[in-house]
Order: sequence, then C-alpha cells, then structure tokens
Amino acid sequence: MSQINRHSETQKVLNAIKQAEKNGNADAQRRLYQKLVKLQPSLVMAWAQFAKLNFEAGDQQGGRDASVQALALPGDDRADRLLETHWSQDPFFSADLERARRWYTQFPSEWRLQIIFDALTRFDQPNELENVLAKHLEGCTEPSRQAFTLNLMFKNYFALARYHDAVACCKLGVELLPNHTAFEFNMALVLEELGQYTEAFKYYQKILAREPEHIGVNNNLALLMLRLGQYPEGWSHYEWRWARVQKDRYQHFNIPRWEGQALAGKRLLIWAEQGIGDNIMFGSMLPDLLALGATVNFEVYERLEPLFKRAFPTVNFVRREVITRDGGDAVYKVKQRWPASDYQIPEGSLGGLLRQSASAFIPRTRFLQADPEVVATFVRTYQQAFPGKRLVGLSWRGGTSSSTQKQTRRISMQDLARLAVLQDVQFINLQYGDTLDERAEALALGLCIHNDDSVDPLHDMDRQGAQMLALDAVVSIDNTTVHLAGALGVKTYALLPINPNWRWGLHSGPSHWYPTVHTLRNRKILDWDEVMADVIAHLAPGA
Repeated sequence: MSQINRHSETQKVLNAIKQAEKNGNADAQRRLYQKLVKLQPSLVMAWAQFAKLNFEAGDQQGGRDASVQALALPGDDRADRLLETHWSQDPFFSADLERARRWYTQFPSEWRLQIIFDALTRFDQPNELENVLAKHLEGCTEPSRQAFTLNLMFKNYFALARYHDAVACCKLGVELLPNHTAFEFNMALVLEELGQYTEAFKYYQKILAREPEHIGVNNNLALLMLRLGQYPEGWSHYEWRWARVQKDRYQHFNIPRWEGQALAGKRLLIWAEQGIGDNIMFGSMLPDLLALGATVNFEVYERLEPLFKRAFPTVNFVRREVITRDGGDAVYKVKQRWPASDYQIPEGSLGGLLRQSASAFIPRTRFLQADPEVVATFVRTYQQAFPGKRLVGLSWRGGTSSSTQKQTRRISMQDLARLAVLQDVQFINLQYGDTLDERAEALALGLCIHNDDSVDPLHDMDRQGAQMLALDAVVSIDNTTVHLAGALGVKTYALLPINPNWRWGLHSGPSHWYPTVHTLRNRKILDWDEVMADVIAHLAPGA
C-alpha cells in the first residue's frame, strides 16, 4: 500500500473510531483499533487503546499481546497511564524479570515502576529493588510521583522487616501530602509491627474521623482489639473481613444466619472460609455447639477430615473442595449443594457468639484425635532409632507474603542451631515443604534434624498428627504446626514475633485456644536470641 493510500485509509479508520466512541460501541472500537495498528504499527496510543479494549472485553491474552507491543515502542506516559491498572493486576507483566527490567529502563514511568517492583518482588531481589526505587525517587519532582515511589519503598522495607525505614517513608509521605490516607494507614500498620499499639490506634482513629467506613482500618482494628483481648468490640469489627480480606470466599445461603438462637433440635451448618490453621482453631468450638443440642454440619479440609471424624463421630463433616491452579494458588470451589440445615454461619464468626471474654474459652487439653495404631508405630520406630533420647519436633517458617507476616514468621538455621546444646534431644522435622537445604545448613551448624520421609503434611495431616503424638514436645514458629499440635494436646512452644497474630494475644504463657501451647513472644525485630534461650530453658532436663 502506498503512503498516500495508507494515510487515507488511516483517516477513514480514525473517523470510524470517533463515531464508534460517540455511539459507545466497544466492539466496533476494538475491531477498528485492530485495523489501525496494522496500518500504523508505530502508534503507541493505538496499541494502548487496543489493549484496553481487549482487556475490557475479557480477552486477557489479546490485552497482553497489545500491551507488549505498546511497551516495546518509545514510551508515552498517556499510554502507560491508560493501562497501568491492568498491568498491576495481571501477574503476566511481572513474570519475566529481564523483560520487566527492559521495559522500565526504556521508559521509567511510575506505571512501569510498578511492573519492575512486582517483578523484583516476585523474584526476591530486594536489594536491586531498593536501588531502583531510590534512583527513581531522585528523578521525581512532582509530589504525587514522589509519594507513589515512597509508597513502594514502604512496601519493600515492610516486606524486609526493616520497619524503621518503613516509618521514615511514611513520615516523608505525610510531609509531602498531609492527611494522605495511604501513608497514615501504612504508618499505623508498621507501628503495629513494632508493638506500638497506642500510636497505631491514633492513626487509625484519625483516618476514621474522615472516613468512618474505611475497610482496611476497620478490619485492622478488629485484629488489634482481639490481640489486646477486647473481645466484644474485636469480634464485632471482625465482620469487616468480608468487605475485602475474605470477600472472594463469602457464600450466600437461603437459610438464616445463626445469631445465637436456640439450637436444641436444630441443624447448624458451619462453613470454612480461611486456612487450615483457622479450620482447626475454630473447630475447637464444636463441643460447645454439640452441648447446645445442635446437629452440626461442619466444613473441613480433606487433610483434617480423619482427625475430626475420630474426635466428633456425631458431626457430619463436609469436605472443603480446593482446586490448585497452575500458579500454585488455592482456589476454593463454591458448593452448589449443602446438607439440609436450619441455620448457617461462617467459622470465623463463631467466636463472636461463643468467646466473648477470656473466661469463655473452655480449656480442653485436646479436641482432635489421631489414629492410635499409627501413633504406636511411630513410638516404636523412634524408640528404636533414637534410644534414650527425648524427641522434639521443629518447624521454623510460616506465611507466604508480607501480608501474612512471612518476614517475621521465620527463624534462621543459625538461630535454631542454638538448640544443639540439648544433647539428650533428637529433633524431628515438622516443617512442611522442601527443607533439604535448610536441614543441611542446620547439620553443618551442629544441629541434626531428622526427617521422616513417610510424613508429608501437605498431603496427609492425619499421619503428621500421629507423628506429633510420638514426640515429647514441639517447638514451632506461628504456623499450622502449632494449631495441629495444640489441638492434639502436645506440649508446644509457639515462637511469636513482636507483633503476634491476633489469636495469640500479647502475653507469653498458655494459649486461650490451646492449653498445651505455651507462647513465647519475641522482643526484638528478627533477633531470636532471648526466645531461643527461653526454649532451651523450658526443654532443659528436669525443667
């Protein structure tokens, strides 16, 4: 096609696009932009518009392909701004680190900064990310763009548990943009991690004075109140989890919610909404409900089902259906049919009705039951393998992201190796996932952690439960291991960060949820010396 004809055809397409936009015809716009990019493949805004229309039409791959074309052309801030929401929400754009680096280097807009941030976070490159963000901040002149970069710096420092650096980012952000909700919220968040709850509460209150319905603040206040033992207020605020945190897991029913009505002769459905540890913990209230005369239908994870069935033979257990996507994320299948019930309630809301005060927690030494024959087999096997040794299970990491405190819910092998002074103890691996390299590191430091290949808690928690009952004690960071051990009545030492999860409270000692779990709270960021010294003292012979 000659240059003249191409120009003429391009003008016709542009005129048609204007008319389609005027008519609000998105399908026509999409077809016309497809023609336009073929005629003028160097028009970055045309590719951006085409990508946007594809995304909005549900054509994710088409949106990605057009975005890649736009990102390969000379940068245009308007194009990046048009697509930044789609880029930030689609993991495809951060999946290739080299490509993300190239896109950002070619045109370092704040929109592409988000892409490189996501990519470097995904590939665990915090030092490079810190350098990229610092350099980008130096080049920013507009307060809004400086604030955007400072917010990303905050996230990086927060994920690294560099909380004082995160505080500095918030302070700079507030100076740039006074009364900026995001920075005030982040400040409260990081102050909680530092255990400065009074100051954190002030920031939350300041935000609520302007935005009473702020979802994040109301949700965080619930966790803060529960952590402080303010149960009535905390449980009430806990219902805010449905607005965001648990939004995708809410299920609708045509039967009423249980709000404390008499249960004698009634059927109650309790549906799962959170993780395996929560399923165990909230399951501790099953005896209360049975005592109220209810016929209980309880949704349970498949890996936990045998443990619950042995302990509660009269409960009807409904298996929680989980689908694993290619990326490894868990997707929970919404059930179309449930057992006939008179009332229903999500498991996390039981506490608001049954645990309104510390005195309402009923101290049950154990409420789950492992297979006694399998327990006996583990006992014989370990006695033969480690004669004269006390057996202590170890688990040292939990959480999958900064939002689940991954940065503070882990203990290094260097810290864990201090347990080697307990020479009459054989340590047993209870940590889920691949631990080969970590156990090798521990061995090089003088700590032998035996791994039983017959146990895989990611597939069979019933067998791990039996293994735990063959042990003298368990030492674990805050993860599912603590919940299972506590539910089985195993003596357990739970190692908690400065800002523990709400369920453990702030004071070291027996847990409200599990009487055999003794919590030990850290007092220094990522410094476990004092806590490990406490563990050694508790495990010392004759202690």
